[in-house]
Amino acid sequence: MKKIVILVGPTGVGKTEIVSYLNEKMPIEVISADSRQVYKYLSIGTNKPQGQWVKTKKDNLFIYKNTVHYLVDFLEPTQQYSAGLFYEDSKNIINKIFLKNKIPIIVGGTGLYIKTLTNGISLLPKRNVEIRNYLTDLKNKYGNQYLYNLLQKLDPTRAKEIHQNNIQRIIRSLEVILQTGMPFSQIVKKNYIQSEYKSLILGINYNKENIRKRIHERTEWMFKNGIIEETIWVLNKYKDENIPAFSSIGYKWIIKLIKKEIDQNLAKKKFIYETLNYIKRQITWFKKDNRIKWIYCDNLNIEKIVEIIYKEIIDFYNS
Repeated sequence: MKKIVILVGPTGVGKTEIVSYLNEKMPIEVISADSRQVYKYLSIGTNKPQGQWVKTKKDNLFIYKNTVHYLVDFLEPTQQYSAGLFYEDSKNIINKIFLKNKIPIIVGGTGLYIKTLTNGISLLPKRNVEIRNYLTDLKNKYGNQYLYNLLQKLDPTRAKEIHQNNIQRIIRSLEVILQTGMPFSQIVKKNYIQSEYKSLILGINYNKENIRKRIHERTEWMFKNGIIEETIWVLNKYKDENIPAFSSIGYKWIIKLIKKEIDQNLAKKKFIYETLNYIKRQITWFKKDNRIKWIYCDNLNIEKIVEIIYKEIIDFYNS
């Protein structure tokens, strides 16, 4: 069984910088498990690594601080990305990294993506544009609750697994049900594939006060370094504020600011509030996984954090 290393933790705890330091100590390449950093053009608001694309003899690679990052900055903002696509893409990339005699490190905070690699995945039907558009029209006409009530009727088991405000997962579940004529929960069990990896899962975290401080500082940095300008550019390019990429945390408040529906102070407050709520959900998700070895970093500098991770990885591959 192939061994992979996974570094998880809530947004804003410095995972990207950590792996940049780690790359100086061992041969690694990074696979991003972040559902928002996949998108082109929206870099500031998604906190994407501030790297660049470099053309090599064999490939075109996204590189940040001499570290190769996959599954970032490659998808059009109008397109959807899913856990299933992540599973297939990351499997291929993991094999490519192993062929280079390097260590693949999956880094991110999208828990569902991590789960596909560590627990396995159920293969679902491909997206059906006609059905999805029909469900989207229902949402626009009757609201999110209408679709959630429909899911409760058609598949109560699945409905219990999804928050009623998670409209993307509700629509995807209903899409599969309407495609197959079977409950989503039955399809999942029927088409399940076991994970083919043995995983070392390390978690980075800080106390609430430190996380709050980091998010406040990061949000100020975003506003000073172009989140408004990049949002305007994407709005002008695609002429649509409802494209999938804009479902990323905080962008709806930037759009409201651009439309002068709110001022900048309120936009910042809303951005911070939404980010902190997302972090709560991330921590809740990861805390349920007792395989994660947590590193609490409040009293550690980055060199010490990297040293701990380096030792864990060496022990993992030598075991």
